[in-house]
Amino acid sequence: QILCSGRLCIHHASSKMTFIQDLLKPGGGIALIPFIRGTIATLLVLVILMGIADIARIHMVVLACLSIGLLMSISWFEKAWNDVQRSRGESSSSSSAASMAGKEPEKTD
Repeated sequence: QILCSGRLCIHHASSKMTFIQDLLKPGGGIALIPFIRGTIATLLVLVILMGIADIARIHMVVLACLSIGLLMSISWFEKAWNDVQRSRGESSSSSSAASMAGKEPEKTD
């Protein structure tokens, strides 16, 4: 969609706006986990390469340990998030089944 007024035209990218709106919703930051994981993995590779090149070796060891810890914590968070989502899905389906089990079926004479 292109909006023009006079000499100024603005290209409205609705897909970008919906992605940003999804990120700003509660729980929307989960979509950034792959990006965060890739960024930390890149940091880890660069830190290891700088450690091999003997640039501030003790600092690179500490940064490598911190990067590994961050990757582990993100994996733990993602696993916990998936467990919560799975349990919410099971509880909603079991509660709807339980509510249906408690009711008598409608008679269709």
